Amino acid sequence: MRLLADAPREDPTVVHNAVPALIVNSTGDTRTPYASDLAPHRRLTASRLLTLHGARIHAVCPRYGNTCVNDAVNAHFLSGRLPSRDLTCRR
Repeated sequence: MRLLADAPREDPTVVHNAVPALIVNSTGDTRTPYASDLAPHRRLTASRLLTLHGARIHAVCPRYGNTCVNDAVNAHFLSGRLPSRDLTCRR
């Protein structure tokens, strides 16, 4: 059985809307390349991207212990509001 040769079982999901979402990633994420977060951020037009620059870690919050990242994520959880712009934190 060749799974890669099988036709897709459903149409690709189309994402292009104004759903508010906070997308958090680090530039050196070892499991989800940073570029992989840029595409959904562009398609989710109401999203904000929170970047931890210079860290090589997956699951940034709260594992890495970066105050800038943790404060932004906690503020979002507490208020339900996104930051007014994309944010970049430094390690």
